[in-house]
Amino acid sequence: MLTLSRKAEIYLLFMTLIWGVTFPLVKTSLNYASPFVFLTLRFSLGALIVGLFFYKRISFKDKEVIKAGILIGVFLFLGYAFQTMGLKVTAASKSAFITGLFVIMVPLLSYLILKEKPRIFSFLGLVLAVCGLYLMTRPKGSELNLGDLLTFFCAIAFSIQVILVQIYTKKFDFISITFIQILITTFLCVPSMFIFDRIKLVYHPSLLLGILVCAILATALAIFIQNRMQKDTTAVKASLIYAMEPVFAAFFSFLLLGEILGWMGILGGGLILGGMLSSELGRR
Repeated sequence: MLTLSRKAEIYLLFMTLIWGVTFPLVKTSLNYASPFVFLTLRFSLGALIVGLFFYKRISFKDKEVIKAGILIGVFLFLGYAFQTMGLKVTAASKSAFITGLFVIMVPLLSYLILKEKPRIFSFLGLVLAVCGLYLMTRPKGSELNLGDLLTFFCAIAFSIQVILVQIYTKKFDFISITFIQILITTFLCVPSMFIFDRIKLVYHPSLLLGILVCAILATALAIFIQNRMQKDTTAVKASLIYAMEPVFAAFFSFLLLGEILGWMGILGGGLILGGMLSSELGRR
């Protein structure tokens, strides 16, 4: 029989797989919509879906729940905003690697904030995962630029978001927090369209598919799973599971776009998987 933590980790792995599917879909969608227009449509539809499904359970009576949802939503938005702006001036491979550094930041923050000490096998798993991220993305260019700095802020934002989910979903109703954070992300995306975007929106079936998959699966369902399940495992273990995102992204990019990963990328994916297995050994 599966333990509560093992069940949560399987759900989180499934959620990470969903996020991996979105990479080729988003890449195609951005040919027809500017980044913040796409994000606004994605998160607004996601908020609508969560609101329709759980309107009886969503409550705005508890101010602490509202504060928690807003705080998580702000860092969720910052993660996407910094990543999007950074991609304008840095290589995609560097962006992917720097974003993946949140795998290291989460254990550090967990130790400082949650007093969650990583075990030796978890630490080994983190090292393997970061090496795997490097091989998969093979970041080009040694010089640092503004895009790299913005992407580093993205990694910090996502790591803080993971920690905040770990803290607040143990205290408050996760459904209300899920809805509020998606709603806040939507509200913040709207003015960003006019500040950071050259607004573009051209109808195309690929854009519609990308919005629907990202809104329904990668936003409404995935964030619901994260807020429901992450509290039943550790933030460190969750971050290792999230490191599988580029592995899934590479697999689906090959299937849908014909992108070839290459031997170095395959080795990198193997190291990330090895990092997860190493962390599992720490249970025994």
